[in-house]
Amino acid sequence: MFFIELIHNTALLVALTTIYQVTSSRSKKNPLTQTLFFGFLFGIAGVIGMMTPVQYGNGVIFDGRSIILFVAGMFGGPFVAALCASIIGAYRIWLGGVGVYIGVIVTAMAALFGVAFYYYRKSVGGSLNALQLLGAGLLVHLVMLLLFLYLPGGIGIWIDKQLGPTIILFYPVATMLICLLFQDYEEKEHGRVELHRLAYYDSLTGLPNRSLQIDRLNHALLECKNTGAKGALILLNLDRFKTLNEARGHAVGDLLLCFIADRLKLLVEADGMLARMSADEFAVLVQRNAGSTTDIDSVVNHLLDKIRVQLKLPIQLGDDEVIASGSIGIATFPVNIEDDAGDVFRRADTAMHRAKQNGGNQSILFEQSMASVAEQRFKIERELRLAIPAGELMLYLQTQVNAAGVMVGAESLVRWQHPERGLVPPSLFIPVAEETDLIVDVDVWVLTETCRILARQDVYSLPIRVSVNISPRHFRQRSFVSSIKTILADTGADPTHLTLEVTEGLVIDNISEVIAKMTELTLLGIHFSLDDFGTGYSSLSHLKRLPIHELKIDKTFVQDAPHDPDDAALVESVLAIAKHMQLNVVAEGVETQEQADFLNARAEVIHQGYLYSKPVPAISWVQNLA
Repeated sequence: MFFIELIHNTALLVALTTIYQVTSSRSKKNPLTQTLFFGFLFGIAGVIGMMTPVQYGNGVIFDGRSIILFVAGMFGGPFVAALCASIIGAYRIWLGGVGVYIGVIVTAMAALFGVAFYYYRKSVGGSLNALQLLGAGLLVHLVMLLLFLYLPGGIGIWIDKQLGPTIILFYPVATMLICLLFQDYEEKEHGRVELHRLAYYDSLTGLPNRSLQIDRLNHALLECKNTGAKGALILLNLDRFKTLNEARGHAVGDLLLCFIADRLKLLVEADGMLARMSADEFAVLVQRNAGSTTDIDSVVNHLLDKIRVQLKLPIQLGDDEVIASGSIGIATFPVNIEDDAGDVFRRADTAMHRAKQNGGNQSILFEQSMASVAEQRFKIERELRLAIPAGELMLYLQTQVNAAGVMVGAESLVRWQHPERGLVPPSLFIPVAEETDLIVDVDVWVLTETCRILARQDVYSLPIRVSVNISPRHFRQRSFVSSIKTILADTGADPTHLTLEVTEGLVIDNISEVIAKMTELTLLGIHFSLDDFGTGYSSLSHLKRLPIHELKIDKTFVQDAPHDPDDAALVESVLAIAKHMQLNVVAEGVETQEQADFLNARAEVIHQGYLYSKPVPAISWVQNLA
């Protein structure tokens, strides 16, 4: 009979474990609801166990409630144990009999031992091993057997003699096995929760990540399409975040992100859903019901005002006080029935990048014209990648002359002969190339073709120089110098006839490396020209350190110099600097005789502009030399 009851109790405990796992994995994780539910679940299981107990006389019963109560306390904590013990204790009192008091004490004792081990598990920070659980089960049931001694009429002594060895042999083992089942489930559940957190939440800020925000946006889009509601996506990208990371390290950058996340969280929680999209980018999802009295534009503007105010507040990062700013792009939705999350993110991202291109620290609402520009740039980039190996680029040359009108050189320019759109102006494809690695390929192509011209027999011996623009991206490559040497060797061009034009912006970045590269190429006979002098970040302290041979005055100064005193003063200053440093001067954009006379009256200047020659195909330029 006892073994049948033992099997019955074990089956009940296994069933309880299964029910616990199924309901736990499907519940909504409300702590109060879970506590009440699981306390009630364990309590009912204990009551069921007492409905068919082993009887030893009037009111003296034996069942498996000790294991249930211990497990309830150990895995549910004090509140689950208290609720479970209350239900089981109440039912035991209702059953009555001479053993009721001992039964209630055993109920409380098992629950208290469970709670004690609950806190012990928390203190050691993990699960208990099988030996520890076996010891816990042994302790609980030894105390239970001692309590049986207080049963009236000596019945407890008889029970201990008859059942003691079996209880000590089986019940601690059953306790251990049931606890291991619960622990195994807990570990798997914790792993599942952690995987969910890693998949949908940012580990640094604790905010939802891109994946979760996309899911939210898809849900919001569906709801808006069905109900006629409106929503908006706000993308915020911190300005100059890369500078902070480089100056103070990633740890300080992470600290700033946490500060920003905490501030935005307080602002947004009432009006929208905040997420961290990438390193320094946050997204706010805002939605308004169709019947709302406040339209989406008002909600967004109110939220943006609060964000701007918060970003202006200084943040203390160690010894540094930082004031953050952000470029913000906004896209409302739905625009059409086919909209998906990718469309909305693309529009907001386009607007955000427009805000960043305009100088940052501003917000821009997406307009359809932005999409057209972005699509055109994407198309140009894709087609330009194919155009270079397909031979669609063309080399043009624009002549340079001295004050007497004698040709002294030329500047190499690139044109794109598109098979469908015809001649594509550089103003369309060069900016796109400069944003990608394509500008390096364009530079190499122009350099190679220019050197081939210089290596021609009818050009090689002429006392001229041809200049080629070099992009900062190309110049900063480690292989820049070696690639120039390779091109010269392959084409057979004379390096003393080659001038490389660099921009002022290049010299403010890693000046030592710039000087080293320029010096190495200068030793070959190559000259360097500082292009668009006066429009960038020129520094005379940098200029005197560079092996520069030539300054090039930007055409915006040249064209108005005869009539504008400010432009005239700038041109005269450049000429004075060049004379003092013994540098040649090339003036771009000379289109009238008046401009040429103005320059010639002040210095020996090399002229380049439509007054003398427009850019012409390289082959035509060579033919005109004759």
